[in-house]
Amino acid sequence: MRIVLPSSSRPSTVLYTAAIPSLYSPFYLLRRTRLKFLLFAIAFITLFVWQPSPPFPPSYSKEWEMEKASADAKTKRMVQFEIPKGTEFSHQLQRILLQHHLAVLGNRSLSYEPCVEDFTILPFKPFEWPWRSARIPLSAFVSTVVSGFEAYYNSQCAVPSWYYRNHCPTYRETTYTLRSKAHLTGDIDLQDNSQNGIHQLQMLLASNGDSCIRIQGDPFDNDFFNSRAPLELYDSFIKSPVMEHFAFSPRVLTILNNHMDMLAPGSLLYDIEGVREAKSNSESMVGVWKHVLALHIRRGKDWERVCSEKGETSAPFVSFNKLSLLPGNENIPPSPKMVQATRLGLYRAKCLPQTLDIISRARRLRKNHPLLKSIYILTDDVDDQTKELKMWLQSEGWENVWLGKEDVWPGWKEKEVGVAVDMEVARRAGVFVGNGFSMTSSNIVLLRSRDGLHPDLTQFW
Repeated sequence: MRIVLPSSSRPSTVLYTAAIPSLYSPFYLLRRTRLKFLLFAIAFITLFVWQPSPPFPPSYSKEWEMEKASADAKTKRMVQFEIPKGTEFSHQLQRILLQHHLAVLGNRSLSYEPCVEDFTILPFKPFEWPWRSARIPLSAFVSTVVSGFEAYYNSQCAVPSWYYRNHCPTYRETTYTLRSKAHLTGDIDLQDNSQNGIHQLQMLLASNGDSCIRIQGDPFDNDFFNSRAPLELYDSFIKSPVMEHFAFSPRVLTILNNHMDMLAPGSLLYDIEGVREAKSNSESMVGVWKHVLALHIRRGKDWERVCSEKGETSAPFVSFNKLSLLPGNENIPPSPKMVQATRLGLYRAKCLPQTLDIISRARRLRKNHPLLKSIYILTDDVDDQTKELKMWLQSEGWENVWLGKEDVWPGWKEKEVGVAVDMEVARRAGVFVGNGFSMTSSNIVLLRSRDGLHPDLTQFW
């Protein structure tokens, strides 16, 4: 076909369609497909190299490097304990602290694991949204494992688990198995009293000449925390070097520094560089925020089921929440003579307090502690009920009501360590009301006890 394109300023242009390649020719379609694939490949590679956050999980390159730098090549005596995988940091913290305490007593380097959120060889599960880190370095939560405080006690510094595996192949490793229901033929039968059991393991670690020791079986399992065992070793553990030098990570404290003008105007900022390296004396005993009332409120279907199970079994408070001087734990577990309906109602009030009960408690605490001006709510689920609670508390005349998850660590880069941010705020709060069945509350109770706060300022629903 002949096409004429007229022009007023120059001769007409003549086009012949036979000379124009077909838009639907196989060659053209192939080139177009290749171009699309090439552009997609470039975009895909660029995305994975750049890894913007979001949608990618935050980068922990600084923490990984910090752990690598803290590994001492002179380390010759190491111990590795078991840590349950797929559990949240709040459930692992006390295990890690107790294991570290035991390693220091035995003059050995603790081999610590990252917090494993998901089981995958990839950095995250690409088919589960929102993306989250499959493994988070422990030093992103706490600085204690990389600060090197052990040197002040002539003990060996903690090392990451990869360092242990590199230096302790199976043929060099000595394994001791704790006798338990899971290991009926174990080598070690720990004494019933937990303080004696700690001493038993301490002597094993200290006197054994083997470089690499692995303890199979968890000496600090769920049965340990549900029993009175934590109370038996409380007096020695609370004064231990591990607890004296405990501090949350620079990442966690930087988040709080960024919100210090909102949370506690006039308070000194955290010394981030000081946290990275241990001093001869602990500098973690920072001032109390006397104007803050911290409330730990658990929500969600899973937690409702947990509360029902606790009531049906007359379960005690968990771990250090059982400390007798703390108001609120005096009637848990209740008398066996208590009728079932009353018992279940008691557990629901303790485990899943309702909005009116929370408001009444906050009102009573403000009357007893006039310096309280603001409320900080720790919660794992900001649902409609929690938002309604915030609204009602604001109407009560509180100067500020913060939901930690929304007001302090809402960002994509902050959310994976948000529970540690909550714990640090609650640690410094003038008054804390916790959930006796929660390990998060138990962590806070432990830290507030370490700081020497009066027991009346740490309560339970």
